[in-house]
Amino acid sequence: MLTGRVTEPQADALKAYAENAGLPLYQATVRALELGIAALAGPQDGEPVQAASASLDSDTIEGLRLSIENMIERHEAQADMLSQIVMRADLSDRLTQRALYAAGAAYAAALAGPGETEEHRAEIARDSDRIFARQLAKVQEE
Repeated sequence: MLTGRVTEPQADALKAYAENAGLPLYQATVRALELGIAALAGPQDGEPVQAASASLDSDTIEGLRLSIENMIERHEAQADMLSQIVMRADLSDRLTQRALYAAGAAYAAALAGPGETEEHRAEIARDSDRIFARQLAKVQEE
């Protein structure tokens, strides 16, 4: 008895085949192995290839082709979504860094200021807003 492993795309193709053919996954796997072995062995002395290959009609083959195309489209859509998530995460990280920079600048300005008057606090708030707006603009340019 032999055991083997299949890749994720191969497993997906087997599952799609089993679903389209209305077979349990195990039976679909056995059929795929039979067909693969028959294809490797080829016809011997004019014998027909095993009967299992005859059970693959054009509708089944077309269903498999469509299933594989669907899997490829889903994979491409997932790759696009993943790249958008990565891009947004990068933007969020840069924005967070800029916000921390602005907060640090505001804190340093508050410590260096002449006193705790209301006017001084308002000036620090305005400076912080300007610094933050400038950093935000830099992030959006990048």
